[in-house]
Amino acid sequence: MRTREDILSELAELKAHPAKSYSGSMLKTAQKNQLMSELGRIETEEHFLNESNQHKFQFDNLEINISITKK
Repeated sequence: MRTREDILSELAELKAHPAKSYSGSMLKTAQKNQLMSELGRIETEEHFLNESNQHKFQFDNLEINISITKK
């Protein structure tokens, strides 16, 4: 699975090397849109992971860990 940093580096590379033709421009635009949608998906997943609720309870010698996350 690609990380956020991988996607950002690919976007920077696309910006550093602009297309020289119309078809090349169309290809790079499609690649950029795909990378942007993947970046949005990754950031959404990270946002929901950060919103999870962690609860720890301890009774005598028993420790209970409860994790509540959104789907």
